[in-house]
Amino acid sequence: MEITAKELLQITSGIGSMLIEYGAEIYRVEDSIYRIAAVYGFSGRNSGGEKKIEVFAIPASLIITVNDGNEAPLTQTVRISVRGTNLDRVDKLNNLSRYICVEKPDVETINRHIREIGERKVYGYPVRLMSYAVVGATFSLFFGGTPFDALFAGLISMAVFAVSIFVNKVKPSVFFQSVIGSVVIAAMAVLVSKAGLTDSFDKIIIGASMNLVPGVTLTNCMRDFIAGDFLAGMYTLTEAILVAVGMAVGAASSIALVSMI
Repeated sequence: MEITAKELLQITSGIGSMLIEYGAEIYRVEDSIYRIAAVYGFSGRNSGGEKKIEVFAIPASLIITVNDGNEAPLTQTVRISVRGTNLDRVDKLNNLSRYICVEKPDVETINRHIREIGERKVYGYPVRLMSYAVVGATFSLFFGGTPFDALFAGLISMAVFAVSIFVNKVKPSVFFQSVIGSVVIAAMAVLVSKAGLTDSFDKIIIGASMNLVPGVTLTNCMRDFIAGDFLAGMYTLTEAILVAVGMAVGAASSIALVSMI
């Protein structure tokens, strides 16, 4: 099945941008696009042939240039403004890439699969709420907290999730997201301690704060560095550092203010 340069640009930019949005590593994004393009006769990475494709991806942007050797090169730039973690959709997009490489389907079939993946259900609010609570309670116990500390860490984690749903509507930066989350955690933990319900509010703060730690971001950062994608690695590393700084600033400020009350 032959496709035009414009059609190839459309399907690769769609798959690539979705991979970035759902938390895939940069090398996975570029490799998937190059493999899909190769199936339809477009070579990349300084390979021979008249039909060529070049890809530049970072966590905030995806640029693809396709040249079929007959017309002027076509370039598509996609701005990635929202990123998260959805490994189910990353897995389905990987499966779609493999399916394309084996079956070489037409553009309409590929677009139908892309739409289906984008419409896949995610976990609902109740499941995510309980996940926050379990993470907070478990890590509070792990770091030496009592069962009461774990209970309060779980409840505070649920409150943080509720606040994050409201805050995300205005789409703040990752720094301010972490500041707001840590302020809520520290303030509620100190208030619980002042009420005499626990003597170790630090264990509550540590447990609940684990919901804010950018674990996937740090993992992808190291994978990008290992794969030689240093620009993408620096981007994700900076993002992780900003989240950590935001957590520290928010918790310290909240503890200081609440303690003075």
